[in-house]
Amino acid sequence: MKVEMSKSFQVMAPIEKVWDFLSDIEQVTPCLPGAELGEALDENRHSVKITVKVGPIKSSYKGEVTIANLDAVNHQLSIQGKGTDVKGKGGATMELVGVLTAIDDNVTEVKGDSTVTITGLLAQFGSRMVVDVSNMMFDQFTACVKSRLEADGDQEAAASKPVAGMSVAAAALKGVVSRGVASARDKIGLGKALSEDEG
Repeated sequence: MKVEMSKSFQVMAPIEKVWDFLSDIEQVTPCLPGAELGEALDENRHSVKITVKVGPIKSSYKGEVTIANLDAVNHQLSIQGKGTDVKGKGGATMELVGVLTAIDDNVTEVKGDSTVTITGLLAQFGSRMVVDVSNMMFDQFTACVKSRLEADGDQEAAASKPVAGMSVAAAALKGVVSRGVASARDKIGLGKALSEDEG
């Protein structure tokens, strides 16, 4: 199963500061929910372990992350990741292309296009659930990056803790259930009837 997404967010920090952070695997990995950075395999490759939970299924992937391209002049980077389920029940690959743009001297926009391919147990939940979980993880990642780059003192120290990735599944599942209930109401006309009663 392949899922493609485009995301963007803004950070209240100069572009060079944001670039230095995002292009450093050791700095950025603690902001990736469920990710643990392993040893350096060479200058641009690191081993990594990522744990993701979707519904009742919890999968851990061991693999590597590679910085395929770093263009410091245009502030563009390309990252590739691949991993295999530690239980041998599937795998995942990821390709990410990121571009940084200076909005002004102290505001930077980060845009990213990613393609994630999943096989095995997690793929059984369908692309909608995977997208929901990915959105939750992206929100946690964004919040962590902002806290690292925008905060000072005690806030920065607190932000240095790795982001936990396990709570995202419950929130994503809640979103799926809510959409399902709303859809069922619409099909049987209950949603309209409730609206009329409230009016």
